[in-house]
Amino acid sequence: MKTPLTPLEPVLRALHIHKKRPAIESGGQTLGFAELADRTARLVTLLRDRGLIPGSHALLVSPNTPDALLAFHAVPLAGGVIVPLNPAFSDEALNFLAVHADPVVALVDTACLSRVGERLSELGVPVIEIGDASDLGARLSAVSPSSLEVPPTLDEDSPISINYTSGTTSDPKGVMVTHRNAYVNLSNLLYHLNLRPGSVYLHALPLAHGNGWGSAWAVTAAGGTHVMPGNDDPRELRQALLTRGITHLFASPAILTPLADSAAPMTLPRPVRLLVAGTPPPPRLLEGLQAQGFQVLHGYGLTETNAVMTVTEPDSEGGDTRVLSRQGHPMMFGGQVRVVAEDGQPVPADGFTPGEIVIRGNQVMKGYYRNRAATRRALEGGWLHTGDLAVVHPDGRVDILDRAGDLLTIGGQSVSSAQIEAVLYRHPSVREAVVVAAHPQPGQTCAVAFVTLHPGAGVRGEELRGFCTPHLPGYALPSAVHLVAELPKTASGKVLKHVLRAQAREKQV
Repeated sequence: MKTPLTPLEPVLRALHIHKKRPAIESGGQTLGFAELADRTARLVTLLRDRGLIPGSHALLVSPNTPDALLAFHAVPLAGGVIVPLNPAFSDEALNFLAVHADPVVALVDTACLSRVGERLSELGVPVIEIGDASDLGARLSAVSPSSLEVPPTLDEDSPISINYTSGTTSDPKGVMVTHRNAYVNLSNLLYHLNLRPGSVYLHALPLAHGNGWGSAWAVTAAGGTHVMPGNDDPRELRQALLTRGITHLFASPAILTPLADSAAPMTLPRPVRLLVAGTPPPPRLLEGLQAQGFQVLHGYGLTETNAVMTVTEPDSEGGDTRVLSRQGHPMMFGGQVRVVAEDGQPVPADGFTPGEIVIRGNQVMKGYYRNRAATRRALEGGWLHTGDLAVVHPDGRVDILDRAGDLLTIGGQSVSSAQIEAVLYRHPSVREAVVVAAHPQPGQTCAVAFVTLHPGAGVRGEELRGFCTPHLPGYALPSAVHLVAELPKTASGKVLKHVLRAQAREKQV
């Protein structure tokens, strides 16, 4: 017998057997599994009444709230495809993607309604207001509940979500994550993160970013509790970690850096299993997190791989942060990960020879929604071409160097910006460091660093450049180190290197 692989099945199991457990905690309020199941069943009815049919799209524009998490359960159980848009996108991007996604219904936080409401009205898309100011729970009480079951016509290869990789309007990439993709992702998270009944997960990542790296469904399926702090302010996250009994956290280095600030040390009251991914974390950040009581797992993935799909675990080589800073091996069900040269052949596992990461497996997307050309480019030859450059160490672990477009060629030598950044991170005053290429003269390339400092640090840029001198060959030394208050970042916390390149050009004028 064959039935569809879908995260909905383990989610439904949890809703049925964990009725007395807390499911969501937010703003001093607790929603139990029984109440979550009831609200989900009623929202399924409401969505269908508003026009959601199997395979159609439901737009979600909301910060992390209990109502947003409710939508991640109800939309696919109603047979629909959830399309979460990050409120951190610009108004232009939100309105463009609201059209591109072809929604038949939209769930919009009251605070976001002024940004997209007019466009949705023009499209004739009915809106369900959600969020803390909407009192959705009271409105759902007047709606009859639907029976909660896996939709009878569900195809495991059909999308459960469409996740846009950015707010760009030039080449929109809406990653179609299938039920099968999400099921395998959930299985990996349960195994490697040891999510169990009684686990308490802190939502620091936007749910709109890769479905919270799969946490939207995995935590519920495990019988765990979702803790939603209301915003991603480091002070809120720190308070939650100290007082809410947190056992699990997924976060990017951009989120974690303020938490590991040496100027404001924190000791966790209990160990917290932490999955860090998004950008390569410097070893010193990992050391600081371990000292605070985090059990750090370092992962790698893309929206196109349904988020994280390789991992280095905390017991690797006795917790050596030099090993932990590598992106590791494929997760239990992660599939195949190779690093290949330009001819498509795997590079030697020597920790030195660079190549592009290519991936094949059950977490790789179905394709980009309404973008066949980008899909063909990404999945050429039956492998996902990531554009990430890496080496493979003798132990088989992948270690990312750079994006393909970010490898620097200086004086005929190839230099990884990550290698220069790693040296800067050794200085105790450096909080964040990013290196980009600059071109002082036609045909010439040099490295330029942008650095933020820990509070109270008084080091100068030239001093940091001098600090690098013993650790880098002369051609790899940054020509300048610019101290900045903040680095420009995307809604998901990734540094906008093209903005820094433009700033580097301006500083040369």
